Amino acid sequence: LIRVVLICAIIGLSFAAIPCAVPVFDISGNLDLKTVLFNCTKNIPSIQSPPSYFPSTPGGSTFKTVPVTVQLALDNLLQINDVNSAISLDFYLRVYWIDPRIYMPGIYPYLSPNCKKDGIDVTSYVRSQVPLEIWLPDIFFYSVMDVNQIKEMIKIYPNGSMFWSRHLIVSFPEPQMNFKQYPLDRQNFSIVLQSFAHDSTTLSMSFVSNAAVALLTNPQYKTPLIYLNQLWIYQSYSGFIINKASPSPANPSRKFSTAYINLVFQRQKMGIVLRLALPVTVFVVIVGFSFWTSLDMRVDVTLQMILVISALYLVISQVIPFVGYFTIMDNFITLVFIALSLQIAVHFLTLTIEKTTEAHPFNAVFNLFMDFMFRLVWIPLSMLVFIMFFDMYEPTILAGMITITVVTVVVNIFKMGKICGVFENAIYRLREKFCNYDKEEDEYKKRVLKLTDFELFILRQTRNFYRDESDSAPVYQRVPTVSSKAFFSISAPDFSVNNEHFRKYLVRPDHRLPTNTEDVLSNDVLNDNQV
Repeated sequence: LIRVVLICAIIGLSFAAIPCAVPVFDISGNLDLKTVLFNCTKNIPSIQSPPSYFPSTPGGSTFKTVPVTVQLALDNLLQINDVNSAISLDFYLRVYWIDPRIYMPGIYPYLSPNCKKDGIDVTSYVRSQVPLEIWLPDIFFYSVMDVNQIKEMIKIYPNGSMFWSRHLIVSFPEPQMNFKQYPLDRQNFSIVLQSFAHDSTTLSMSFVSNAAVALLTNPQYKTPLIYLNQLWIYQSYSGFIINKASPSPANPSRKFSTAYINLVFQRQKMGIVLRLALPVTVFVVIVGFSFWTSLDMRVDVTLQMILVISALYLVISQVIPFVGYFTIMDNFITLVFIALSLQIAVHFLTLTIEKTTEAHPFNAVFNLFMDFMFRLVWIPLSMLVFIMFFDMYEPTILAGMITITVVTVVVNIFKMGKICGVFENAIYRLREKFCNYDKEEDEYKKRVLKLTDFELFILRQTRNFYRDESDSAPVYQRVPTVSSKAFFSISAPDFSVNNEHFRKYLVRPDHRLPTNTEDVLSNDVLNDNQV
C-alpha cells in the first residue's frame, strides 16, 4: 500500500505542473545542467511513453491526445529519376509538441536569457552512450525508399515544449509521375507523414501555423534556396491532415492521424528546348530553302537532313525520359519526320510532273505554284510549330518569326508575276497544241490528241475569247488549216509588234488565221522574215 501511494504521488506531482527537478550546482557555483536533466527524467516514471498514456489529472479518467505539429522546411530538389519513378529531396523535418512532465522553470534564472527564449539543446545528452530518456514522437514517412539523416537537434523549452529538427535527404517513390508533357511537364510529388505506433486517440497531427511547408532562405542571395535550382522551378504546395482508417484485428475502428504534403515543380524548359528542339527546327528550315534550288538537288538535300536529324534524335533519346508513351519531344520529332517524308514525296512528284510539261503545258504552272506555296509557307510554319509545341512565346523568338515571315512573304510576292506569265504561256501552248492537231494525219498515224480534264476545262472557259472573225464557231471545235501551223511558228518576242491589225489576231495566240490570209500578207502586215 505504501508503494502504491508513493507511485501515485509521483505521478500526481508530474501532472500537477510541479518541477521535476531542483537546481544542482557544481563546485564552481554554476548550474550542473546535465545532472538536473537526468534527475528530472529519472523522477518521471515511464518517461519514454507518450503523456497521453496517463490521465491528464492524477487519479482521473480523462486522457488527452498529444498534439504534434509538423512542418517541412524545404531546402532543394536534388534529383528526379524517371526510370525508377523516384525523387530525392533535401529538407528539414520539424516536429513540435508539449510534454508537461518535463517542467523545470527553476533552472532558467541560472542560465543565459537566450536559453529561455530559444530553448536548451539536449541533443548531445539524448544521443550519448548513456542517453537522456525523453519521449520523441515516432513520426515516419509512409512511403520511402531511402533516408539519410545529416544532422538533428532536440530542444527543451521552459513550459515543457519540445522541438525536434532533423536534416534529411530522402528518396521517395513517385509512381504517379507523368512525362507526356516533357519538357513542359509539371510534377506533383506527394509526401505522407504518420505515427508508426500511436493512433489518433494517442497522437494527433497538425501543421505549424497551418503552413505545411517553409522555404529555407539563403543569407547570401536573400532568396529561398529552392528558387536557385537550375533544373526545376518550385511553384506551390498543398497540405491536409486526415484520420486514415487502419483497422487491426483487435481494433477494427483504429485510425491514424496522417499528414499529406504535395509539392508542385515545373521543369525549366528553356535549356532543353534550345539544345534539343531548336537544332531540329533549324535543319527543317534548311530543308525549306531547298525549294530555291534546282529540282535535282532537292531530294538529296532533304535526305541528308533526315539523316542528320535521325543522328541527332539518337542523342536526344539518351536525355529525354525513357517511358512507354510518347512525350511532346517525341511527337515533335515524329512530326518532323512525317513532314520531311512528305516533302520528299512532293519533290518526286515535281520531278515527275516536270517531265510531262511538254505534253501538258499546265503542269509547269502546277509546279511553279507548288514551289510558290512551299516557299511561302514552309519556313514560317516550321517556326510556328516549334513555338506552339514548346510554348516558346518569348518576345525575341516571336519577333524573329514575324520578321522571317514578312521577308518570306515579300520575296514571294514578287514571284507572282512569274506565275501569271507562265500561266499565260501555258494557255498559249495549250491552244497551239489543240489548233495544230491534224485529225486526218493523227488518225493515219493511229494517234489520239491527249487532253486532261483540266485542259478541256480551260479550253471551254476560254472559247469565247478565241473566236474567228470569219466564223462564229469556236476554234477548238474546228480542225485548223495547215497555214495556222505556220502562223504559230512565230516566236514569242515577235508578238510585241505595234501593228494594230497584226495584234488584232496575235494578242490571242490561239486564234486561227482568217480565211483571207493572202490579203493579210499582201498588205505587208507580216513581212517575209516574220512569216
